[in-house]
Amino acid sequence: MIALATLPLLALMVGCKGFFVNPTLSSLAIGPSNPTITKSQTQQMSATGTYDDGSTKDLTGRVTWTSSDASCTTINANGLVTPSASVVNICTTTIGASFGTVSASSVTVTVTPGTPTLITLTAVPTNPTPNSSVTFTAKATFPGSSTPQDITSSVTWINSDTTELTLTNGSGTGTISATATPGNQINVTASFAGVDSNTVTLTISQ
Repeated sequence: MIALATLPLLALMVGCKGFFVNPTLSSLAIGPSNPTITKSQTQQMSATGTYDDGSTKDLTGRVTWTSSDASCTTINANGLVTPSASVVNICTTTIGASFGTVSASSVTVTVTPGTPTLITLTAVPTNPTPNSSVTFTAKATFPGSSTPQDITSSVTWINSDTTELTLTNGSGTGTISATATPGNQINVTASFAGVDSNTVTLTISQ
């Protein structure tokens, strides 16, 4: 009688989702997001899985890692990114990861020959009118080379007036607001790998 009485309870327990069923991986995230390193550095990536029961798990050493450009960097089974010793110019590679049928959104790793010794920023024009555009160009000089390299798409912009000037990281084109006030000045600096460029001052003209 006791054994028979426990059968309905066991059936109920087996039927409860998650009691005897392993959670299913629903998404995968990798990081850090879009890091920049020199060719003498390495970068440890991480992979975190989120399951359908809301739990998370470190899957860094269990996912399959990929690098889109082995001449720029390689990545091992534990998620360690190693730049190629042959890097002489700035290069980028796309890092991806997958676990079974679940893939993470990729990130971009930028590798430089070293830390810039100088970053030079220019802008054309420096006296823009309202509702116009400005083209910024950032060039960096790296150790061991006297030839500046264009790093415009890789810098972080420091913009003193984000209301009158819209300037997005990854782009060298800035837009002056249609309501910008003539005579106002906007200071812009480009930052890369912890080094800041000279500051360019824009003066809004009529």
